[in-house]
Amino acid sequence: MFIGTEKLTHTYMPGTPFATEALQDVSFNLQQGEFALIIGPSGSGKSTLIQHLNGLLRPTSGRVLFEGIAVGSNKHELLRLRRRIGLVFQIPEEQFFSESVFDEIAFAPRNLGLDESEVEKRVNESLEKVGMQAEKFRNRHPFRLSAGQKRLVAIAAVLSLQPEVLIFDEPTVGLDAISRKNLYNLLTALNQKDGLTVIISTHHLDQAAALADSVLVLNQGRLVMAGPAENIFNKRKQLYELGLTLPPVTEIMHELAEKGLPVKTAVYTLQEARGEIKNMKRRYKP
Repeated sequence: MFIGTEKLTHTYMPGTPFATEALQDVSFNLQQGEFALIIGPSGSGKSTLIQHLNGLLRPTSGRVLFEGIAVGSNKHELLRLRRRIGLVFQIPEEQFFSESVFDEIAFAPRNLGLDESEVEKRVNESLEKVGMQAEKFRNRHPFRLSAGQKRLVAIAAVLSLQPEVLIFDEPTVGLDAISRKNLYNLLTALNQKDGLTVIISTHHLDQAAALADSVLVLNQGRLVMAGPAENIFNKRKQLYELGLTLPPVTEIMHELAEKGLPVKTAVYTLQEARGEIKNMKRRYKP
């Protein structure tokens, strides 16, 4: 196991009339280098779960495990964990507070006590990694950037810690179609080229489904399905009952399969769908 949980339960405001059990006996494990999705309807516990994975929340019961070791409550252990597991919140740019892009990204490395030459190196490398030229953007005011650029700066700030795991809570909220595409291209590169484990919490599957190795499905605080992406996305009826819909192209492939046509349903892009339909035509060519 690289990262996962054992019987994780979390109750907000325990011991009060307002006690709410957000997670109940959630157990899963993910392997290093995976691209994983945590999906489920609103209120299913997705955000609560990911905040446990880098120690921002503490379990009411159960355990969070990283490299087979339970995440402790010791302050120094938690700080070390958060350097290795980066968490990007919904609309993270709302938490900007610095006057320049450079200072925003430099905040975390400076807090580590790194010397200014290493800070400079990390800021420049992080900007380049997210596709932003350091010389062009480092002195810009972060609030004067586009929504997509702000999101990239927020990711660069997390990358400056050189984490091994990147966790995102609804990463495309507030972004236009082009920015969403660019963001997913970036996450694919960080996963496939840089080897980072990427975990995304979302209920929008249009672009994310094609990237996933593993999928966790939450409903009312419980883990109701978990496994390889192809297995989970073949359970169309169960997902629909949870209020989740597959990407439109995948829905079409399911419709064709239900009409008796020999097509794969684990298809998530138009390019894949064209290829699958062409293959079907070849098989039936007179």
